[in-house]
Order: sequence, then structure tokens, then C-alpha cells
Amino acid sequence: MSGFVECDAGSSSGDSAISPEHIVVLYASETGNSQDIAERVGRECRRRGGKCVVVSMDMFDISELPHTPLLILITSTHGQGEPPPAMKRLWSALIRSVLPTDILEDVRFAIYGLGDSSYEKFCYAGKMLARRMLGLSAHLIGQPAWGDERAPDGLEETFLPWLEQTMDLMIPLLPAALKDVETAPGTALPPPLYSIEFEQGHLPDITALEINGDGNEKCVIEAAPVRSIDKNRGETSELSKPDDWGWATLSKNQRVTSRDWWQDVREIELDIEDDRFRTYVPGSICGLQPKNSAEDVETFLEMINLTSVADDELRIHSNIEDQPVPAHLPPADSPTTLRSLLLNHLDLRASPRKSFFEWLRRLTPDETERERLDDFLGDPNEIHDYATRPSRTILETLADFRYTRIPLSHILEILPPLRRRQFSIASSSSAHPGKIQLLIALVEYKTNLKIPRKGLCSSWLKDLRTGSKIAITIDPPTMFLPSHDDYLVLVGPGTGIAPMRAFVEERIRQGAAKRTILYFGCRSRSNDLYYSSEWTRYETLGFKLRVAASRDQDEKVYVQHLIKEDRATINQWLYDCKGYIFISGSSNAMPRQVREAVSWCLSTDGAGKLSSGEATTYVEDMFEDGHGMEESW
Repeated sequence: MSGFVECDAGSSSGDSAISPEHIVVLYASETGNSQDIAERVGRECRRRGGKCVVVSMDMFDISELPHTPLLILITSTHGQGEPPPAMKRLWSALIRSVLPTDILEDVRFAIYGLGDSSYEKFCYAGKMLARRMLGLSAHLIGQPAWGDERAPDGLEETFLPWLEQTMDLMIPLLPAALKDVETAPGTALPPPLYSIEFEQGHLPDITALEINGDGNEKCVIEAAPVRSIDKNRGETSELSKPDDWGWATLSKNQRVTSRDWWQDVREIELDIEDDRFRTYVPGSICGLQPKNSAEDVETFLEMINLTSVADDELRIHSNIEDQPVPAHLPPADSPTTLRSLLLNHLDLRASPRKSFFEWLRRLTPDETERERLDDFLGDPNEIHDYATRPSRTILETLADFRYTRIPLSHILEILPPLRRRQFSIASSSSAHPGKIQLLIALVEYKTNLKIPRKGLCSSWLKDLRTGSKIAITIDPPTMFLPSHDDYLVLVGPGTGIAPMRAFVEERIRQGAAKRTILYFGCRSRSNDLYYSSEWTRYETLGFKLRVAASRDQDEKVYVQHLIKEDRATINQWLYDCKGYIFISGSSNAMPRQVREAVSWCLSTDGAGKLSSGEATTYVEDMFEDGHGMEESW
């Protein structure tokens, strides 16, 4: 387990002046991994007899932080070292210069960061957070750990020893009354965190599910209680959105790659209905909330024998004090149905994580399935080969473990959230008032088992008809346009062209066409050169376009090759004129290779006056001071 050298673990023995009542686990998640890790921490804490609440950072009352004696922080890193969106409110509060340096002296904390070591700023958000907590006099318990998704055993390599260390150090700090219970076995089913209360209707055919544990006794999962109120079958396909989202209407869903091309890329246009979102900054990000298919939902309901109550009205409540209902679920005062939860809130197409197999191990009554699950849980490679590599879904996994049923009492904990998908907006609101335009590549492929796969969002979008109402939200950009007087180099291969198109539209409106150059990477000018007619029109105004169509000739040509060809222009714009460069696209080798190409242009090997080392440092400094910006995924 790698330590965080800036943190002095030896200074973690401070005595808190506040008596701890429970452990608070705060997480910030972008893809769901951090939330999954946080929930596993909460289950382990409660298994050992501790009291614990698990809350997303953006749902936590920041004013309570100084009064939180025992705290566990879990965060991913977003983009190029940025805090994930859920962490930003907490981070903004922590970095205020007016905060007393001892404001967190009563807080003892542990921290786990998630990241990918292929990124230069590996787990940077977690490291920043740990440093700032220490700077405000919080006391570090144990050593932090940084989970690397590229490690041989993935996140488990650092998470499991960190979890053991953290629980060993934190549980003894709780009052004796909270932890003075016998530790439950790891395969025991924990009490449900949330209760599902029906407003009307009837219980499913199975009111209790018996599961043989490792001991002699049986664990019985009781179904949620039912209130006998007048029966009223609700509409099963009702529209649903979070309160802070708005509505838009789909006005265009058009394929823009040729019909015989290998990839289906769509131009999506939305008419904005919510006045809050009618005007947005170029480079802004649109969030869409996809839905599961009705067929997948029906299949799942049949698997767990709950079709009979799928359309009965229900409400969700938390069974633990101070533990809120997660943001991805309807609030307690909002009635819903099980079918609506499965359509709009819970993901059936996700590839199961280790935690899902831990749940199956607690639930299965079959000895053969238990043995198979024990193998999975004992070796991360088993899960990778079974679930991750072939992109096996939760539905397919349940069909494979045919003796296992997910009980209604735990369904909200076992199924992961149906997460929003984010797309860079490809339009400028000044050029397209009241509209949002997106460029989306549909995810369709075959697994290593030769099984056709479609992404959940892709399947939803592909079949969505014009006129459909869609829930949207708009987040601020990660790249911001400089002044119209500045020179701007844009690099956007593939669908990375989306935000670049928005920037070009705005630069044209500002009269900055002659100070804008775009490097666009595609495979074929005739098949996937997006917005080609627009670029032709803008070129008459002085806008410069360079297209790297990699497959149109025997030797592949990429954007970094064209940048090197234009070394004199790059050196003049970015060094002599102190211009800006934006990079957008896949987070593979492309961003690094573009930076290297720019460094070469500024060096004496290219058209500049800097040594190779000086040029590399210059480009790195550009991305530190905002003259260079990157958005990759």
C-alpha cells in the first residue's frame, strides 16, 4: 500500500474533544467506483458492530464537518487531476483563505483515493484533499491508500489492506455500546438500510427468502411491510427527473457517418424547455439520464418473482438515523413504483463489481453457486475474466446464478445507480438559441465471447424518436475561451471535435476566425469528417482547418503529425504570441503525443529557440497556468 509522503501519519494521535457517535463516510464518485467502495466500507463497519452513515460529499452539510470526530473520505480524480463534481462544493469550502488553521482539530480522518496510474496526476484529488485536511489541523488515522485501476489486482490491491487497517484503528474509538457486539460473519446478510413501503397492493408470492449461511441456522430475509390502502395501479412509463434538472425535447436524432461505415455517430439536437439552461457557456457539458429498456425490466422482475407488485405505488425510507436516501433514488416524500425504479434509477446493464458477487454469496442457497462465488471473491482475476472482459451484465449474471434471488428488502443496495451520461455540447448558444447540439458515438461492439453488445445509453438514444421529452442538466466547462484577441489552437480527434465546434462557432461570432486553427482527426474524409460544410464556410473567413484523415493513405497520419508540419505557426502562436491550446478526445496516448509534438515545435529541433527540456517545461507550464486545457475521457 503506497503512502502519501506529504502526510505525517505519526501526527494522527490527537484526542478529539467531541465524543464520536458514529463514523461518517463521505464519497465523491463519477463512474460509481467510489460510491461502491464507500458502501463496502459502511457494510464492514456495521458488520463489526460500528455505527456508520455513508453520504455523497455533495449531500453533506459542510457546517457539520468540524463536528465530525470520525471521518472516512473516499474520492476519485476527475479529468486531469480535478476534483470530481460531487467534491467541488466541499473543496471550495475547505480552501477558503478565511478558515482558521485549527478549525478541524477535533476531526480524525482516513482517506482512500481512486485513480488510474496512466494519468500524470494519479489520485491527485485525494492527495489534495488529504493535504488540505492536515493543513486545517485534522488528524490522520493510519496511512492513506491510492487505488490504481491498472494494478494487477485492480483497486482491491490497496483497498483491502487499507480497509482492514482503517477499521482496526477506528472501531475502537467508538463508544463501547456501539461496538460491543459479536462480529457477524462476512457471508451473513446485513439488515437492510432502506425500507420499501407500499401504499397499496399485495406482497410478492415469496414473503421471505431463506438462505443457508455458513453456520447451522438459516438467514431469513423479510419482505417489506405493506400498507392496505386503496389499490391504484400507476402509470409505469412516467417521466422522471431529478428536481434540479430541466426538460428538453428531442428535435433531431440523425446519423452523420455514412451508412456503410463501421461506427454509428449521431447528431442529437434538443430544444430547451427550461429557461435556466437556455443560455450556456461554450464548452459546457450536458448530462443525460438514460433509461433501461422495458424488456430488461420485465426480465428482471420475472427473475426475482416481483412482477405482481411492479406497478403498485411505494415509498422509500431510510432505516438508519442520519443516513439519507441516496440522491439517485426518489426522496421519501415522492411516491414511485418498483417498475419506475428499475426503468429510471437502477442499472441492470452494468457489469457487476466485486460487491455484487459479495451480495450473491450472502444470498445463494445453492452449494455449487457458493463454491463458485468463493472462487470469484478469492481471486480478482476470476471476476475480471467472468464479468469485466466479456462485459457481462447484471441481468446475464443473475441468469447464470439461477438459484439466487435478490430480495425486495435489499434491492436498492444491491443494484447500482443508473448514472447520468455526460457529453460536451457541440454548439454555441449564441449560434443556436434555445438549442443544445451533441455529437454522440453509439457504443456497439462484440465481446471476446463474440456476443454483440450495445451501451445502455446508446440503445436508449438509438431508438429515441423526435418529439420525445428528455431530462437534461448543464454543467460548467472544463475549458474556457480566452479573449478574442488571443491566438487559439484547437485539437479534437473523433467526437473530441464536439466542444471544439462550439468554440469555433463562438470565435467566428467574435471575429477571431483568423486567430483560430483546428486540428481535426478522423479516419476518412468521406465517412467521418463531421461538420465539413461548416468548416468550408468558415475557411472563407480566415479560419484554419487541418484534417488528419488517418486511413485515407497508406501511411497513417494523425493530428500530432500535422502539428509538427506546422511547427513555425505553432511556435509563433503559442510561444511568440503567448496563445492557447485546447485538446479534447480519447484519454489514450493522443493527449500526451500532442503535447510532445507541441514541445518539439517550440524547441530548436522544430522552429523554436528552446532546448528540448525547456520546451517540455514550457508546455507543462501552459497547462498549469490555463494557456493549455484538456478534456479527455
